[in-house]
Amino acid sequence: MGYDSAVRVGLFLLMALLPGCVRDPAPALCPDVVKGELVITEFRGKPSPDDGTKPWVELYNASPGTVDLYGLRVRFRKATGAGENAIIVRRSVEVGAGEYVVLGLSVDENLPPYLDYGFASDYRESWLASSTVQLEACGVEIDRAAYTSLPNSGSYALGVNPPDAEANDNAAAWCNDLAPNGSPRAANRACP
Repeated sequence: MGYDSAVRVGLFLLMALLPGCVRDPAPALCPDVVKGELVITEFRGKPSPDDGTKPWVELYNASPGTVDLYGLRVRFRKATGAGENAIIVRRSVEVGAGEYVVLGLSVDENLPPYLDYGFASDYRESWLASSTVQLEACGVEIDRAAYTSLPNSGSYALGVNPPDAEANDNAAAWCNDLAPNGSPRAANRACP
């Protein structure tokens, strides 16, 4: 056996005897919620150049306790099915039981006062004119809602109080809130 062959065999034996770099996988970051405990309640669409309002989506915490949204995935799927924008809540955002939280198309480090979390770093396209929006925690669907168009002023709001994940599946439970910027972080008006 030549010198090169002996070195290769020695290295092979050394590598086989040394313990490998083995560690447990990093834990998945997921909100501690089950289906229906977070409810999609309102959408503000087109950005307003007059007042700088950014598009946003509002969620309601229907669970009995405080929920940290860290790790929540929000999928904005095109109505045509041609693609999606998926965002992940990348920091702690706590929402108390019975409270609302607003996630918007803004830079998280420079949030306007009506937003609790900005997802501009994840959202790669312009705001979708029509979409199905899905909330997921560790791959499990928590809620889903859809809109086919959004008003130029105001918001598209779920008019059921308290908000309910089954009620937001019914298109008749949604209507346009004509308040100039909608009602972020507040209960919506009942639909006519």
